[in-house]
Amino acid sequence: MPSLDRHSRPPSITAPALAIALLLATGASATVAAAQIDASAQKQKLEERRDANADAQRNAHELRVQMDRLEAEAVDRGLLLTLDDVEFTTNNTVLSSSGHRRLDALASFLKQHPRRSVEIAGYAGTGDYRYDQALSKRRADAVKAYLLQRDIAPNRVTAPARGQAPLHEEDSAIRQQPLRRVEVIIEDESASVTSSM
Repeated sequence: MPSLDRHSRPPSITAPALAIALLLATGASATVAAAQIDASAQKQKLEERRDANADAQRNAHELRVQMDRLEAEAVDRGLLLTLDDVEFTTNNTVLSSSGHRRLDALASFLKQHPRRSVEIAGYAGTGDYRYDQALSKRRADAVKAYLLQRDIAPNRVTAPARGQAPLHEEDSAIRQQPLRRVEVIIEDESASVTSSM
């Protein structure tokens, strides 16, 4: 084997071979770096999904707590809050203390969920139909006025005229309500309130 001095190169390594070796080494480093970046991005996406899932679970729990506070039930359009004769003074539109408490909780809920709207409907009982119908409409209007006084935007609250209590065979939550009542449907965020005139 020939001896190498400081100024000579081994005969087997040429400049092009050295350049190729350097390119291969650099390419391998770039591949490793790209894989590390990809793994880091996937880890970040996984953490974001985990955070979104945790947020959704917290929101679902918070909604259940708020439903309990409102004494509301889930129905196909959103949440149903029913105010019956107990929530008003007898044969009047004046809210009782429990009516105030429930509507204050509703106003608070609506302020926390600004994309939700409500539809308020009064329903007549089985007594004097004209009297019950007029009283139910006045009560629905009183509920609407109460919410407007608590700074809920008018475009989020409707109180269409209603008549006799509807019979909903498929929805036991509604079917079991008292005949003379005011129903507040808290629409899902994706729904919009439509006025029936």
